[in-house]
Amino acid sequence: MLYSLMEPTVKNKILVLGRSEVQKTALVHSIIKGTTHISEAKEEDIGKIEWQLETRYFKTQLEFWIDNTEVSDTYKQQMEQWLNSTEDTNLVASIALDEEMSELQKQLSDVVDAIVFVFDPSQPQTFADIVPWARYAHTYEPNVLLCVALGDKAADEANADRWFDWCVSNGWEWVDLTDPDPQTEYTVARIREALCTNEWDSMEATTDRSNPPSEGPPGPQNDNVELQGPEREEWERFDEVAGNIDSRRVDNLHRMMFDEMSSDNMSVLISQLHEQRKQLAQMDPEQARIKAAELAMAVTKHF
Repeated sequence: MLYSLMEPTVKNKILVLGRSEVQKTALVHSIIKGTTHISEAKEEDIGKIEWQLETRYFKTQLEFWIDNTEVSDTYKQQMEQWLNSTEDTNLVASIALDEEMSELQKQLSDVVDAIVFVFDPSQPQTFADIVPWARYAHTYEPNVLLCVALGDKAADEANADRWFDWCVSNGWEWVDLTDPDPQTEYTVARIREALCTNEWDSMEATTDRSNPPSEGPPGPQNDNVELQGPEREEWERFDEVAGNIDSRRVDNLHRMMFDEMSSDNMSVLISQLHEQRKQLAQMDPEQARIKAAELAMAVTKHF
């Protein structure tokens, strides 16, 4: 573990977790640089990467903490039970953590405000690695919880549906980077957007909003990258989406999904989300992006 000498500080850490074979470090570089391409080159997947994030409105110093998850037959069995019982909200409380993991999670809660769990859907058993971090999320409630499918597409579509349902039921945002649809809302840009819109403890207001951040060379220490080609077009689409989000529609979606839902029954919410996904598939791509963003905000508002 890379946290053994951790010192108390502000909550500005992003925990990136997954098996050693998934491209966690490459994903982090892609998030920082604002690119859609994830390098297939193998890099060391344990370490820390700083991110100096600066926008027109604020600046902040963040840090990615990248670490490998551990294999556990107990978690595999528990996850299989969980996937078959998404309405049982007590399962998270029954997750057993050893003393070392409990103490580690307690320390992390002082500095971590985002978790990005990454797994390869072609190896479905590795989804179980999220189990102890589901307990962490339930106990300490970090603001950003992302479950990222990265690698080869799941051979069984039913697995993808079950993972999506699990994420909805437990307050994680599902981001399927294996989705081949060019108009999909599941992109690296969406991960970056979720992190950029969090209210970090280390945030400082940008004093001069009339000028955008100065340009600089691309790299993990510099967020001021001039995007070109497809990457620039994608970020312009996200800017357009953000400008068209209607808070009233978000509130209406939230009321529709949650006002009549009992706290111990997630099946109604899951059914509604499946229905919303069908509607998105029938919409104009630009309108679908806006509706998907409003839907995500409505769900996040509840959890």
